[in-house]
Amino acid sequence: MRLSTLNLKKLLTRRNMTLLGVCLLLLAAVAANIIMNRSEEKLTKADTAAVSVSAPGAPQSFFDVYRSERDTVRTQELAYLDAIVAQGGDEGTLSDAQKQKMTLVSCMESELNTENLIRAKGFEEVIVSMHNGSVNVIVDADALTDEQVAQILDIVLRETGERAENIKVSTAQ
Repeated sequence: MRLSTLNLKKLLTRRNMTLLGVCLLLLAAVAANIIMNRSEEKLTKADTAAVSVSAPGAPQSFFDVYRSERDTVRTQELAYLDAIVAQGGDEGTLSDAQKQKMTLVSCMESELNTENLIRAKGFEEVIVSMHNGSVNVIVDADALTDEQVAQILDIVLRETGERAENIKVSTAQ
């Protein structure tokens, strides 16, 4: 009898309870993702039907699709982080979630500012994608001159603070 009581006490330690809580949060996030994906699929099918009715045969551009997918992923990431914060937990987990959220928001702002500044230089369509230690820039052009690449690189360097060797500029063609 004592052995089973001792084992039960070991199982109910604060660390194990925290670990169990984090596992439950992860499970809830996966379930929420599945539910949201199903809802988004229904909405996407309805939106696609509406677009095809209003503009038959009008394909979406690479840039429109990319932005839409990026926004969807970012919304899900923010929702996951918000769920972690709302569920509570130890200070380390909450601090990490808040830090990741602030990093994500900062990247979103830098990407938007950089895209708008590049558009101001005459490029109608542009995508800037920031990841840890790298920045990718895709512009809608058949080819880029050295001067255009230098202009884009200058903007990205100023806005992101990333080093030049970590920046890649390319065309969507």
